[in-house]
Amino acid sequence: MRPTQDREIIGLQALRAFAAVAVVLHHALRAATVNAPADMPLSPSLLPAWLIEAGAGGVDVFFILSGFLMVYISGSYVQGRRPVSHFLQQRVLRVWPMYVLVTLFALKPALMQWWATGERGFNLSTERLGGLLLLPSFNEHHLIQPIVGVGWTLSYEALFYLCFAAAILVAREHLFPALCVILAAVFGVGLLLPDATAWHGFLADPITLEFLFGAAIASFVPWRGRSPAGSALMLAAGLLLFGVFAHLGLMPTAWRAVSFGVAAALLFVGVLRLEGQISWPRWVVMLGNASYSIYLVHVLVIYQLLPYADRAARRHQWVLSADLLALMLTAGGVGVGVACYFLLEKPITTWLMRKPRGTAPAALPVSVRPR
Repeated sequence: MRPTQDREIIGLQALRAFAAVAVVLHHALRAATVNAPADMPLSPSLLPAWLIEAGAGGVDVFFILSGFLMVYISGSYVQGRRPVSHFLQQRVLRVWPMYVLVTLFALKPALMQWWATGERGFNLSTERLGGLLLLPSFNEHHLIQPIVGVGWTLSYEALFYLCFAAAILVAREHLFPALCVILAAVFGVGLLLPDATAWHGFLADPITLEFLFGAAIASFVPWRGRSPAGSALMLAAGLLLFGVFAHLGLMPTAWRAVSFGVAAALLFVGVLRLEGQISWPRWVVMLGNASYSIYLVHVLVIYQLLPYADRAARRHQWVLSADLLALMLTAGGVGVGVACYFLLEKPITTWLMRKPRGTAPAALPVSVRPR
């Protein structure tokens, strides 16, 4: 296993931007086709259903990116210069505050109904509110999905952070094998739990393999100074496989982790190999920086805007193109996400993660053999 590093990789911000916009466009297209009001004056989308589904592959890119980054930045923890508690604290401060804010906003209708009638709705049940701590629960359709729908991915992120921290504690010198064993044990526990429980469906989902793909890339795959032609080939192969696997309908199946995971890994390594060989536009890097806020808020924004589009179309007797509507909804989701990044996420995260002056990073008295 190669030593880990802390230098920022600008290309990963571009990849974040691509993945976030792909997911937003996927949900916007579903809102304008599958989930549009039945009598809304819309002309059909020109895109095939499988291509619309392919956009959800942005989530798989995020999982691989997360697995890669955890290994990439883990040097100070593996070498004992920082405690594992610092790693977990940084992850919590980075992810949790914005998630709670967006969840509370999503709960506004339920909270107003509770205030007016005294009745707690489904989303105010104890089990559902556990989602504020990223605990999995079933929604009304018996799917494992929290109050903010995209939050299911953050539950897996939290699981991976805990498993990664455990791997550092038990086997610093053999981090990747330890991580594989721990995630396999978690998967086994999930299989042993009753099928009807949310924890069974959550822990026994092979989607956690995608984090291992990212960790393996960081641990074993050489990517610096590689040929641009090879990178272009990997990018093309990854995009092609996304389309093929979406066309085969593998997204909602247990094969997603392997099929879309491999496609996302190819795309990821292709972008990684271009580091230092390509200059990404500043607006792309900005979208990458804002990708977390975009990802968190976009579904709420899309379904807040959809009724307004419906009313405007009826009032002016327009027949909207579903694809044009999807593009407008995408622009709205991305725009509000960027605003949330600059107005909320960035200042909150900067304030929470600020270092007190005159203090040095904590170090552990751990002897680590040179690699």
